Amino acid sequence: MAVYDTLLNIRAKLEANNAGEDSLNFIDLRIREAEPEIGNNIYVSENMILRHLVRRTDVRGTDIEIDLLNLMPDEGPARRSELEEGVETGPKHSHTYYRDLKRKQGDGR
Repeated sequence: MAVYDTLLNIRAKLEANNAGEDSLNFIDLRIREAEPEIGNNIYVSENMILRHLVRRTDVRGTDIEIDLLNLMPDEGPARRSELEEGVETGPKHSHTYYRDLKRKQGDGR
């Protein structure tokens, strides 16, 4: 989704969350600033735009910041352990154990 479309989506979510008038006016200004980008299909995630907007100095410590933070997801990215479930990590035995095992197998041939 392009930046302009993402901002429209953020505005719709702010309305659905009954955000304050200041927040809606703020996002309307950002939408107007993004109008020249309507034909541009550069993808920027909603989460990235929200993080950018929350870090602005004119937003910090205001109700706008709270309304924008309410749109951000609470959960973090998927944990590696969930992705690697069942995958064994690291050797079960010491290096010398495997070296001795290789030596024994070499002697048995």
